[in-house]
Amino acid sequence: MIRRLIASASVVLLLSAMMTTFAAGSASAAGANVTITPSVASNGTTTLVYRATVTRAGTVRDIVMSIPSGSTGRITSVNGTVSTVSPGVLKWRPSKTVVVGVGARFAIPLYGLRLPSGGPWTLSFKATGTTGSILSSGTGTLTPLRTYSASVAITASNPIPAQTTTLNYSATVTRAGILAAVRMQLPAGARGAVTSVNGTLTTSSGYATWTPRAAISVAAGARLSIPIYGVVLSKYGGILTLAMSARTSTGTLLSSGSGTLALIAPPAAMPPVAVAGFAPVPAGCPTAWPSTTAENAKPGTGGWVIPTSMNGTLAAYLTEVSATCGDTVDLKVTSGNPVSVVAYRMGYYQGLGAREIWRQNAVPTVVQPAPVTGGTANGNPLRMTSAAHWSKTLSILVDSAWVPGTYLIKVSDGTSASYAPLTIRDDTGTKHDLLIQQANATWEAYNKYGGVSFYSGLTTGSGRLTYNRPYAEGQGSGQYLPLEQGLVFWAESKGLDVTYWTNNDLDEFGGQLPNRAGTIFLPGHDEYFSMGMRAALSQAINRGVNVANLGANTAYRLIRFTDGSRRAWDIDRYTDGYNSTLWRYLGDAYASQPYLGAEYICGLPGNTLITGTSWVFNGIAPGTSLPGFVAGEIDRVDSNLYRRPGLTVVASGTGICRTSGQARPMHTTTFTAASGARVLNGSTFAYGCFLVARCPSTWTVPSPSAQSQQAVGRMVANITEWVSRGAIQVPGDNAVAAVRVAVPKHHLETSNQP
Repeated sequence: MIRRLIASASVVLLLSAMMTTFAAGSASAAGANVTITPSVASNGTTTLVYRATVTRAGTVRDIVMSIPSGSTGRITSVNGTVSTVSPGVLKWRPSKTVVVGVGARFAIPLYGLRLPSGGPWTLSFKATGTTGSILSSGTGTLTPLRTYSASVAITASNPIPAQTTTLNYSATVTRAGILAAVRMQLPAGARGAVTSVNGTLTTSSGYATWTPRAAISVAAGARLSIPIYGVVLSKYGGILTLAMSARTSTGTLLSSGSGTLALIAPPAAMPPVAVAGFAPVPAGCPTAWPSTTAENAKPGTGGWVIPTSMNGTLAAYLTEVSATCGDTVDLKVTSGNPVSVVAYRMGYYQGLGAREIWRQNAVPTVVQPAPVTGGTANGNPLRMTSAAHWSKTLSILVDSAWVPGTYLIKVSDGTSASYAPLTIRDDTGTKHDLLIQQANATWEAYNKYGGVSFYSGLTTGSGRLTYNRPYAEGQGSGQYLPLEQGLVFWAESKGLDVTYWTNNDLDEFGGQLPNRAGTIFLPGHDEYFSMGMRAALSQAINRGVNVANLGANTAYRLIRFTDGSRRAWDIDRYTDGYNSTLWRYLGDAYASQPYLGAEYICGLPGNTLITGTSWVFNGIAPGTSLPGFVAGEIDRVDSNLYRRPGLTVVASGTGICRTSGQARPMHTTTFTAASGARVLNGSTFAYGCFLVARCPSTWTVPSPSAQSQQAVGRMVANITEWVSRGAIQVPGDNAVAAVRVAVPKHHLETSNQP
């Protein structure tokens, strides 16, 4: 900077001398010899000094100079005035008489230019005398000064959220000067007793400032590198943009910019899950059950359907969410009238959807007392709604007639009716090709029967939920009829070797999963996972079990069962409000994407998916529209979270989020685990309901067309064959079985967050 000031001063002195002195020179001086020299001013603008040799003596009238096209700025000079002749051409007129002789040297500075990018440029110079004669004329080359960008780079020795690391910040000096301090932005939430070298380090408001032991003179182009030791990273990471700047003692910037730092957490380690053996088969129960094809060849019935005209105050629930042959399950009903209780096994059954398994008529009932809401834990209001105090209506023995499957227990007094869902497990130890899970924990979170759900008022909803009450959704079926029946109907219509269990079973028997099935289907909305559930599914993947998550928003919220009965579970909405209920609240390593491939983004009523050319769409013409398929809630690949090696997006679409109104991507992903297990994340709720052409009444497309149903059926078949590594062969017919009975469409609530 000092050298530049001296150079500018010499220019001014030269010009001043030229104005008062007749510079005599050789009459045979050779050419104008035009040169143009740039320098950087203190305000960041460029000064150009045009120099040229006088080739003819005379008195100067004006000097015309061209500048690079596109130059801007407030341009001035000394000892004269500057005006614009035309775009890119300036004229300098002396303020006093200037007489020059041949061989003298002009030196005209132009201050305040902001040059365009590019160069070099060839520029003209012409000095004209008062008689109109040319005193000097020629061209010179302007080569722009070499400029530097800060080129900030930030690296971490251990770039894992929640761990300790050394951060190294480096940047290029863009302006020479005396370095007094370097300021570096730390990752959000970083802490620790940090240190550095060759200077002192202080931290404040998310920044670290390094001060050298003594002032350092730095040249433009020099590279600064400052290490920060002992940084304890937040449990949240991502691809961060962090600022870095270097200044003089007076605050002049010598370098300023930002760089990115990728802090990506790999999947969190899960605790091991014990692999327990199967209990002995109780007396009177079979050691093997009929095949899916044989079971569905039995006569079906449409009598399981409850028309909307029978919606009323009658309600019922069972004291177990799942059972096996030999168990006894209690039923609790509120009605006050005699009721029929009929157990229907859900399946295909010639398109009728169910088979009657068991019945008891004229069962007396009472009007049960209202459910109660309350309870506290650790000083927090639980707001748990429970009907555990209801009296028992009857006990049901699950015997050999109860073929494993999903069941709806229909309770009717002839005027009103309701369902109570139950899943019957196959506990014989038989390994099946496919296991379909029921998301009963999620059904309960949305259940507001008799009081509040988790979502009631968001901040005032339940902190503990119990299965000891009927479901308000799905005519008592929870989210089974709106979202899950379609997968059951489809799998059994194809004759697949399929078995069933629930969220509770994944928590209790999860270690057995590799011995129960080669592939597991997760349903449309399986949001609520305990540590036992997550650990069991992770362990199963590591042992070769394939997973097709035919839904979205899966394993998003963390629950803790209160005891071994698994009848109630807690959800922490008190540590940090609503956010503390998320698995991701534990850190990025616990997000859904590192686990299954994609991350929840928002809820929406439904947008169109356009089919592509990946294997998911084999058998479907590319460009086929599936209106309303991107629906319910959707997932996408988040660049700030861990991507499994080989993660591939096999289908994508766009949804308009309900709360923000913004367009967001939907990504269907796949990866193959180190064990060879294949994992697909479907990233929309719509697979199951499209298979029966009956989606929630609140969606954009509650009644998908036959063409859409057929296309989604083909997609699910492709997914089944791919994810099972060919172990499951879906019959190749293009027809999709139609439900032959009229089933009401049901309202379905979804979270409005985020």
